[in-house]
Amino acid sequence: MTFRRAVVAWYDERGRLQMNVTWVNKTIDFANLTNTSCPCHNSSSCNASNLTANFNVSVVTLYNMTEKHEQLLFFGITIYNGTFNYTMYALVYNDERSQYNFTLVTKILTDKLHGGYWMYLTTMNIAPNDKNRVVPVGDTIVTKDNLTLSEYYWTLNKVLMKLRRGDETNWVWGRSAYELRHLSHLVRLKLPAEYNQYRAIGVSVSMDSLTACEFSLNSLISVRFICTQPEAPSWVMVGACCASLYAITIGCTAACVLSGGAACIACIAGGVFGSWASLLGCYGYCPSMQVCVYVLGFIKVKCGTLW
Repeated sequence: MTFRRAVVAWYDERGRLQMNVTWVNKTIDFANLTNTSCPCHNSSSCNASNLTANFNVSVVTLYNMTEKHEQLLFFGITIYNGTFNYTMYALVYNDERSQYNFTLVTKILTDKLHGGYWMYLTTMNIAPNDKNRVVPVGDTIVTKDNLTLSEYYWTLNKVLMKLRRGDETNWVWGRSAYELRHLSHLVRLKLPAEYNQYRAIGVSVSMDSLTACEFSLNSLISVRFICTQPEAPSWVMVGACCASLYAITIGCTAACVLSGGAACIACIAGGVFGSWASLLGCYGYCPSMQVCVYVLGFIKVKCGTLW
């Protein structure tokens, strides 16, 4: 995937959107990534088992809207032990349409000292069902102003609408902008007002890539399979890959939950080798598959290449 642009966006004194766009054009080969730049990189403290042993985690669903083709979830997440207590929030939005699947996850970090929100951290992904519309690129957007959550999504929509003009991302960012406008309205009209009153700056990454499958093993640990070279629509990928990968992942639950990221990936890789016949169809649609272990859905512990 090529990360093309870094964008800083803000509103001037007249309320007009301003953008500073820096071209990066940095290609990242996800298939060759084996670790992350987690703050405790190369440290045993990044181990999933240590995280689960040292902290308790409470996850409460504060809002759940499920319609025919879309779902909006809002969670309160409290991480605590005998001497530490921190609450953050997470918004998860997914819209499965006939032409694409749009997924957005926002982690809302709170200001422990003064209260309210501190920063929005967002990853959004659009996976076209027509592989000819797939553009393996990403853009990073920083919003400098303190915005409510609905204002933040509306601003991201405006940024993508500007970035798409005369660009190869015209189709994917145009559909993503539509989803952001819709999400902004949902947050403003549906989400309880107390969660849309605080203001924060934001960092977001927009990507056109494909998460083939994701499985939660408990309230903390999840395993995500990412197709880095999709050769089929998302719904085809799910049908061809996820059942076999789910069986392999469940068989590795003990290794993933108790022994940490490296042992988890080694177990899954071994399961893939032993079940290769059932995965031939998946390989045909996805010739390059990566697996990552996450804590809380966004702390990446370890990644590895399956094939």
